[in-house]
Amino acid sequence: MTDLVRINSDNGVGLPVTLADGSRYIIPAVVLITPTGALPAADASGNTSTELDTNGNIVPTYKGHFYTYDDSGNLSTDTVSDAGNTWVKTYTYTPSGPASDSGWVKQ
Repeated sequence: MTDLVRINSDNGVGLPVTLADGSRYIIPAVVLITPTGALPAADASGNTSTELDTNGNIVPTYKGHFYTYDDSGNLSTDTVSDAGNTWVKTYTYTPSGPASDSGWVKQ
């Protein structure tokens, strides 16, 4: 059996759902879990990632970052690695300033 929970994407608070017996329930808070059901790993300060990659997987943004810059000194890429996995976020610019980023893309 699979249970689905609808959440408000603005604040992560559960929205009312109707259960199989017809009763209504609101989940008071949402906790992100990995596809294996484990909570995201935390660093020494207890920080965990809340960012997702372009495939909806948790990105360990609390890990160390590697940055590259273009000739103008603008941030070009932000890279995070953990346990053999690597994610890259690429930034683009217009003459007037930042234009967009790619989101976290698993390599």
